[in-house]
Amino acid sequence: MRIFSIELSSRFGSMAVVEKGTTVAEKRWEENFKDRQQLFDAMSGIVADWSSIDVFAVGRGPGAFSGMRIGFTVVNALAAPLKKQVYALNSGAALAAQAGSAKTAVVGDARRNKVWAGVFSGTELEKPFALMERDELRAFIPEDVLVVSPDQDRLKGLLEGFNAVNLPIYPAASDLGLLVYDRLVKGVASEVFEPLYMHPPVFIAPRFPA
Repeated sequence: MRIFSIELSSRFGSMAVVEKGTTVAEKRWEENFKDRQQLFDAMSGIVADWSSIDVFAVGRGPGAFSGMRIGFTVVNALAAPLKKQVYALNSGAALAAQAGSAKTAVVGDARRNKVWAGVFSGTELEKPFALMERDELRAFIPEDVLVVSPDQDRLKGLLEGFNAVNLPIYPAASDLGLLVYDRLVKGVASEVFEPLYMHPPVFIAPRFPA
């Protein structure tokens, strides 16, 4: 089984090819949100024959709104011509895999004075992601759980007092691809194939009547 995975939910984008449970190719870059050519430059040469890919996987966040949307668009476009399988997995699982702890809380800056968080047992989401006020985080995260965040630089003050890693940790496509491979081998279905948005949609009424 050959998997192409893409992860664009944080400030560092990445893509990887996983084959038989091993990462055989990977590219990472720091996102320049004004120039999405980085993504397509990274895709050049990572796969010689796209028809050789069996599954196209994407990290569904939570995280950067535009990155997640682009990731889903790219995966769908690559999979569609030969009707290959697509698979979505929350990006927090890749962070929990990096942390390597029995229990991990993944926390992110949701802006508007809010945060999002989810709690993992190993790499399985045990306490689903929730959006909350900053002062609600203490009650959400169990004691003695390792806390990691891709936004640790912005949340440093908030995470003081938690058992938190003191540097930002970013989800990587290689970890995502390996997790997807493991889930497919075990027969675990994809998560909902759509980005994991934490803020509710905002409707803006048209300025002029139809």
